[in-house]
Amino acid sequence: MLLPLAAAFAWFAFGVRGTHSLSGDEPHYLAITQGLWLYHTLDQHRVLYQHNFFAYFPHLMSSHSLHRGPHLYPLHYLGLPLVLLPGFALAGAAGAQVTMALIALLVCWRALRLCARVAGRTAASISVLGMGLAAPFVSNAPTIYPDLLAALLLALGYEAADASALTTRRALALGLLLAAMPWVHAKLLVAVAALALWALYTLWRSRETLIHPSRKREVRAALALGLPLLSVGGLLLFNGWLYGSPTLTAQFSLRGQALLSGNPLSGLAGQLFAQGQGMLGTAPFLLLVIPGAVALWRRDRGTALKVGLVTLPYWLVTLTYHDWWGGDCPPLRYLLPLLPLWSIGTAALLADLRTLVARLAVATFAGATLALLLVLPSAPRWGWPLPGGQSATLIALGNRLHLPLTHWLPTFVIAPVDNGLWRTPWLIVPWALGLLALWLLAAGSERLAPR
Repeated sequence: MLLPLAAAFAWFAFGVRGTHSLSGDEPHYLAITQGLWLYHTLDQHRVLYQHNFFAYFPHLMSSHSLHRGPHLYPLHYLGLPLVLLPGFALAGAAGAQVTMALIALLVCWRALRLCARVAGRTAASISVLGMGLAAPFVSNAPTIYPDLLAALLLALGYEAADASALTTRRALALGLLLAAMPWVHAKLLVAVAALALWALYTLWRSRETLIHPSRKREVRAALALGLPLLSVGGLLLFNGWLYGSPTLTAQFSLRGQALLSGNPLSGLAGQLFAQGQGMLGTAPFLLLVIPGAVALWRRDRGTALKVGLVTLPYWLVTLTYHDWWGGDCPPLRYLLPLLPLWSIGTAALLADLRTLVARLAVATFAGATLALLLVLPSAPRWGWPLPGGQSATLIALGNRLHLPLTHWLPTFVIAPVDNGLWRTPWLIVPWALGLLALWLLAAGSERLAPR
């Protein structure tokens, strides 16, 4: 099942995009890795002023760094550059892209295992293929951003915590994963808190089944909770030493940004319906996570509650970002950490399908998503959102079908004014109502079908 995903990631990375088409924050993450490899330091001065970055970025680039005396310290988290270091040392930017594609494959592998637990192998395979072969996932797979690494940590953290009893080995694994998360991005702190609460509840519930309850519970609590606390303390000291600001979000404040500064309703509408940045115009199959959440609740309420506990706080943070679309990057970047766990709901939905109406509806979403993937080579900017807010893949597909597809979906234009402007926002209402009607029709047919 992973072979088609590996082929798609390699095809896009080296057949469509190439290794010298970095954009946004990508070259800045690689510059940190390059500085660590060439000069064994976080100081970006020599990498930037000696133009070492020309090896992978053929233009002058601005400095995402803080001046502290003669030093330039990067304003990006250290977790991803450290993970990229072996690949970059072996093959430069191409090695870093291969590393990211391997992380994407690992994410899909763990998602497959999680889905199969709830819905069986067949439904799990279809759900994960639908996620992994969606144009946003394929185009994000080789990009140098921390979100796929965050997805892997969240999926592994969920697996470590999802047990009737938190053994010492599981507590150690969970503690190490939670300790790594804050170094990848501050957004993951809410996931750290959620998983830590889950671990505490598991330890409390199993207190009567332990032979030596006090000692074992203390050891496991120390591993699952103590390691992330030490990591957070280390990050505070690190930020205080590097930036002179001992806070967990020093990078944001020093770049003039603020967490929780956007309108969550705009973020919600955008991530779902904006044609260039949302699910509707880039990967309609991913919208099945909404009815999938209902299907998962009906099938396994315990799993639904656990998935919600881990993913919803993180999602709320992304919705309140001033740039909920992720900046200059492929679509749905901020949703990548959530899609593997949300695919459990999609798998539950697929496993329960019995009627022709419901199967045709799902096939329509899957077919549209696959069509948008196949036109990636002819899409402007490798399928990334265009400056006017149009979906590049919709433009390419519309050209093939000779249809003005971009005129039929709501458009969000990225602009300095209020972090962006909606065009034709009224189109959100008919699309939302139409999708709701379709799902209700399919659900009604499923309810009437004989079991």
